[in-house]
Amino acid sequence: MNALVVKKKLTIFLLLFNIILIFSQETLIKDQDNWFYYDKGYLENDWAEIINLSKWQKGLTPIGYGDKKLTTIISYGGNKKKKHITKYFKKNIVINDDFVAYEFRLKRDDGAVVYINGKELFRDNMPNITIGKTTLASSTTKGAEEKKYFQHFFENNIFKRGLNTISISIHQAYEYSSDCIFSLELIGHKNPEILSFVIENKDKTNNELSNKIKVLNSKLEFDKISIQKDNLESTNYNLKIIVLLIIVLFIIAIFGYYFTLLNFKKINKEKNKKIASLSAKNNNRDKKIIVLTTNLLHNKQYFKEIKADIKGLKTEDKKTVKNIVNQIDNVLEKDEDWKTLTQHFNALHNNFYDKLIEKHPSITETELRHCMFIKLHLQTKEIARIFMIDPRSVQTARYRIKKKLNLNEDENLRDYLLNFD
Repeated sequence: MNALVVKKKLTIFLLLFNIILIFSQETLIKDQDNWFYYDKGYLENDWAEIINLSKWQKGLTPIGYGDKKLTTIISYGGNKKKKHITKYFKKNIVINDDFVAYEFRLKRDDGAVVYINGKELFRDNMPNITIGKTTLASSTTKGAEEKKYFQHFFENNIFKRGLNTISISIHQAYEYSSDCIFSLELIGHKNPEILSFVIENKDKTNNELSNKIKVLNSKLEFDKISIQKDNLESTNYNLKIIVLLIIVLFIIAIFGYYFTLLNFKKINKEKNKKIASLSAKNNNRDKKIIVLTTNLLHNKQYFKEIKADIKGLKTEDKKTVKNIVNQIDNVLEKDEDWKTLTQHFNALHNNFYDKLIEKHPSITETELRHCMFIKLHLQTKEIARIFMIDPRSVQTARYRIKKKLNLNEDENLRDYLLNFD
């Protein structure tokens, strides 16, 4: 009897809790809402900042092609075997109410990247690289996943009060993908209980980033060992060849100096080719390691952003938040990535780092890193993201570097660094 009473009370409690959640939330964007969309080809990488939508069309979600349940059908580009990888969607929304958190319910086929007011908020089923107009989704969406809404929870500081713009790019996993589906629901929550989902979402993101960094570090270590192994094998092989050639040369010397000299020149030519080939291989490996290390530095900036978001999180569980921040700090304090990047950059660019310090001893470590990224052809926005600063601060840093390098106003810093030797 007592167990029955407890069960009834628990049922009533759960029912009341669900009712409270329902009345403490508001659907700001629902399925079957109007969205602007662009299906006439590819846009540049800064498309999320576009304000003028006069060339865009408008339709109700779900939007896409290749599915009978779509409300709005869009173009896939005219070639069934080579469809456009990316489709673009935008919607303006006014936020005036005070919500404690927001819930995104995203239907995507195959992958998606969500931007708020021009800045990336999250990505779903997309690789952890710089997203471009032809970036493929990580995997194909099949079966029940095509009908599924993927939930993402965020704190209330992702929107500003007043007018906001939500921009979403949908990416296909293959050029010959059979369908494209997009819809999104946005729910504002006023019940503080929802913050547990926000923390859970942050924990999941942190774990995914940690795993990706571990994989990249493991791959980097594996590549280092492989390079060392290849170098040892090449050295051993060269030594065997040299010993064999010495024996052959000794035998040939019996038949005459002329044949010995002729063969010696031939051997030197072959040896130089092999050395050049090995040097080219090492340069290619250095380039790959530089790319991997730069991606790792990008990932660290994501950790800094997550750390800032977590510190601004309003929650009573301060101990958990502190532990998360400490774990992020442990990752950020490691400086091996910069050392690795400097080492391989020097190897690839003929001791550029050391020569620049020798010629301009007043230049700082941070300014040296700016110079390195400029020589690597990184854009201002990418450099700003790595250093976690405003793009205008990157321009200011370049001005200071020009003064330290004694360059005139009409001299280009990028040209100087590219031609520096």
